[in-house]
Amino acid sequence: MKFIYFLFLLLSQNSWSQQDYARIILDENSSLEIYREVFNPKEYKIEYKDNRVISINNIPLFGSDGEIPKFKLSKAILKIGEKIYNLQVDNMYNPWFGKDVNKNHFEIIHGGENDHILKARFSDGAGSYASEWLIEWNSSIRGIITKDEIIIQAYFEN
Repeated sequence: MKFIYFLFLLLSQNSWSQQDYARIILDENSSLEIYREVFNPKEYKIEYKDNRVISINNIPLFGSDGEIPKFKLSKAILKIGEKIYNLQVDNMYNPWFGKDVNKNHFEIIHGGENDHILKARFSDGAGSYASEWLIEWNSSIRGIITKDEIIIQAYFEN
């Protein structure tokens, strides 16, 4: 019985250590929780061209400059007042470098009571990209995801 308890403790600590979490206060009424977990390349079909990763599971990836990602964004939860939105995060890798997230890379724009835009920039130092989610009433959709520096500078860094 002690062995099972020890094994459970060991496994739970291992799972916790493989996932990072950040909570960003966007304004007095809005916050964002983002989670990243270790990327396991054995679980995915990785396509290469000239020794550079160009897709994962036949979909272009964001957050890598040709290397196998170290992390993937596993979850993003936006809270506005009492409403909670699970944001689309597929194909988003290496969302931040080290343990701390740059909280200045996130901005929420309120267009009305039920109309919001969340802008975010992600980077591990090399593979930068940006995303925007449209939030209306009780739903959300990722409307933009780009690694184009011109778009990022013009739209996300204004």
